[in-house]
Amino acid sequence: MRPRTLARHAPAPALAMALGLSAVAVAAPAESQDRFYLGMDAMNWSYDEEAGRDFSSLGVRGRLGIRLNPTFSFEAHLGGTGTDRSGSERRELDFLYAGLIRGDLGITRYTSLYGVMGAAGIEMSGRDADDNSVSVRESGVSLGIGLDFNLSPGASLNIDYMRYIDSSDIDFSAISAGARWTF
Repeated sequence: MRPRTLARHAPAPALAMALGLSAVAVAAPAESQDRFYLGMDAMNWSYDEEAGRDFSSLGVRGRLGIRLNPTFSFEAHLGGTGTDRSGSERRELDFLYAGLIRGDLGITRYTSLYGVMGAAGIEMSGRDADDNSVSVRESGVSLGIGLDFNLSPGASLNIDYMRYIDSSDIDFSAISAGARWTF
């Protein structure tokens, strides 16, 4: 009598999984022709340090996303710029990045509410009260909520609030408004 091996039964589940993934890959483009989107926003960021110093300024943010279906997307944020002073201290946003999952809920034909969740990071630089160089790098869990206003099938305006970093040392959030185009 020959011993049984698991290798004999492994191809059936692997084949079923491969066929299922292939069906999803073939069907996904048929659902939506406008799968990718690009956005540009003005963002009013706020940076609060544990020591009680608060900084805020106007910056820019770019968004790139891929729509998986009418409800869910993956989205990346890249942003920067903006300098503020608090007393004799100065902080500048050098870089902002985030990788997010986005969920959309249509409210009306022209508006939709969305929420995002993922991970984000920032890099800040500046000067402290003694004119010493300050550099901050922080990352963490990111959450946000926003509203899209559809202008046409390929263009929309948006406004959102993002809590990019909320740690024991710092908080970094932004209110943003801009436009998004699908292609």
